[in-house]
Amino acid sequence: MGFRISEKSGISFLYVQDTGFFMNMPAGDPKYTRNRVEWNQQEIPLMNNTKHMVAFDCGNSSCRVVLGTYDGNRISMEVITQVPNEMMEIDGIFYWDFEAICRNLKRGLGEAVRRTDHIDSLGICTWGVDFGLFDKEGRMIGLPLSYRNTIGEKALSAFSAEEQEEMFMETGILCDKINSAWMLAGMKEVMPQRLREADKILMVPDILNYMFTGRMLNEPSELSTTQFMEASTGKISSRMCRRLGIPESLFCETGIHGEIIGHLLPSIREELGIGYEIPVVCVPSHDTAAAVFAVPAAEDSFLFVSSGTWSLIGTELDKPVITRNALAGKLTNETGAFGKITLLRNNAGMFINQRLKPEYEAETGRKTGWTEFSELGLQHEGRVPLFDVNDVRFFNPVSMSGAIRSYLLESGQTTSEADWPTIIRSYQVSLAASYAQVCSALEQLSGKRFPVVYIAGGGSRNILQNRTVADVLGRPVMTGSEESTSFGCLAAQLPVHVPGIDVQGMRNILRSSIEVREYLPQQDLTAYAEAYVARFGS
Repeated sequence: MGFRISEKSGISFLYVQDTGFFMNMPAGDPKYTRNRVEWNQQEIPLMNNTKHMVAFDCGNSSCRVVLGTYDGNRISMEVITQVPNEMMEIDGIFYWDFEAICRNLKRGLGEAVRRTDHIDSLGICTWGVDFGLFDKEGRMIGLPLSYRNTIGEKALSAFSAEEQEEMFMETGILCDKINSAWMLAGMKEVMPQRLREADKILMVPDILNYMFTGRMLNEPSELSTTQFMEASTGKISSRMCRRLGIPESLFCETGIHGEIIGHLLPSIREELGIGYEIPVVCVPSHDTAAAVFAVPAAEDSFLFVSSGTWSLIGTELDKPVITRNALAGKLTNETGAFGKITLLRNNAGMFINQRLKPEYEAETGRKTGWTEFSELGLQHEGRVPLFDVNDVRFFNPVSMSGAIRSYLLESGQTTSEADWPTIIRSYQVSLAASYAQVCSALEQLSGKRFPVVYIAGGGSRNILQNRTVADVLGRPVMTGSEESTSFGCLAAQLPVHVPGIDVQGMRNILRSSIEVREYLPQQDLTAYAEAYVARFGS
């Protein structure tokens, strides 16, 4: 299967070979308007007219199109469409099905248009690190690779610990096998032709912005996940590019949050029956950055868990922390919303659970709901065995339950093959203990204690897991919206509609829009946090 763009009669057509799928876009240089907002501290003016905004929220496991309505005081939202997003494996390499992603987003936008009289803007958020390469004619070279491949791991292993420390000090970003830098470095060996043809790199949401507006731009929160951007300056690191032999010219102009990227292409408007222009806004496109922006915390300093396929655990800062202590704590400095820094650790999340449930159903021959599946863990009796949820053996094994069973046997924590209640409860407690591990590192580095844990994102729906986190950390858990990324994406579009609004004003609107739930510790499971650190380190 190939993935190219061809031109016909002055129009560029995105074409996925062997599928018959086309997406048209202009070959010429469209005209754009830019809307630069000067931030200040004035009060938010109440608006008489309602604004309808669309958020494209495409994660590792599903793609959603969300319609948000701002009434001058708060944002309400409804999910218009939600479909699975799955990797496709071709000759042992994992790719993203971009035809399906584009088709589903267009279908959702068309449905959103039919639900209301006017769409005033839209923004796009996805996961981080994955990207597409484009040639000099603006054509995509092949399907985007998935970070679940091992290509990056092999490239990173060629660098010593001392060299990796130097790279952290240069960029503020931890060397991680999933970072775009290492995928690009690995592609020099595995797919050299792609890199020889490449003229520009666009992250996944940048690709979608390009498909919908015709303009190439690198959004900063996504760009920071490449490990090519300096957290302290926001600029591409020339030294990092030279180290890996990656041309600095691959990168595009960097976007500015709250500004208009361009307008929906006439060809797409015609296809969807839209008779007016829709501005596409530069939002914090990394789903973590958008979700953190929507954390309903009143405190200036707070601990967050952006819970989804991955759990991103951290706090928000004005400046990066690029020290050996941060490196030792495995903390990375990602770009957040509107110039903020999210000091965080990329931790295992719901991916393990997402793999366990279908394996349980296949083994037992019965379908089960998520709540019922989670509560199976409560049938476990006695001390809960622990495993390092971030160990590479649990990254993408052929059988997740088999990998956990093998480890628990090897470590002597079970004397026979673990049953399903033991596997599930081991995952729940181990995940919560890993949160405590990161919380401790952040508190030691910042000199602050975070009395409350804020959990946002899809994982906030998992009531039993939230309770387990409260019990293992010994502190209250507050959950925001399961659609935190969408809320953050919608709120970040407000500068286009509310002149003079600042970050605090947007956050005030978000707090008034999001229902918060509190989970208090019910039993003392803090010993598991101590045991986890003792067994697996800090």
